[in-house]
Amino acid sequence: MLVVWEPMLPTDLRSPVHGTLGRISNQRARQFWDPQHIVARELGRTAREKAGQPKPDCCVNRGFFWDDAILYAPHSKWRQTPTVVFWNGPVVRVASALEKALQNRP
Repeated sequence: MLVVWEPMLPTDLRSPVHGTLGRISNQRARQFWDPQHIVARELGRTAREKAGQPKPDCCVNRGFFWDDAILYAPHSKWRQTPTVVFWNGPVVRVASALEKALQNRP
C-alpha cells in the first residue's frame, strides 16, 4: 500500500506529522510526501489516456486528484501504466467498496 500525502488544504503547509501518519496503521503501508503533486499529475494523465478503466467520480481540487483509493490489477508491472481495477473517493466513503473489490479480484 502506498499512501501519498500532498498539500491540498490551506493547512497543508508541510509534510504530515506523526499523528497524521498514524492514521494509516497497516505496517505494510509506505507513506510519502509529494509537495509538487507529481503523483497527482500522473494520475490525471492516466485518467485522460487510458480509456475504459475506472475513474473517480469525485475528488479533484485545483486540477489534482486527491483523497482517492486506487486498486491495481494483481501482479501489475510498473514499466507501463498498470490497469486500474478500482478508483474512487473520498477514501472514507469508498472503503467498503474497495474492500469488496479486493475480495472479488482474481
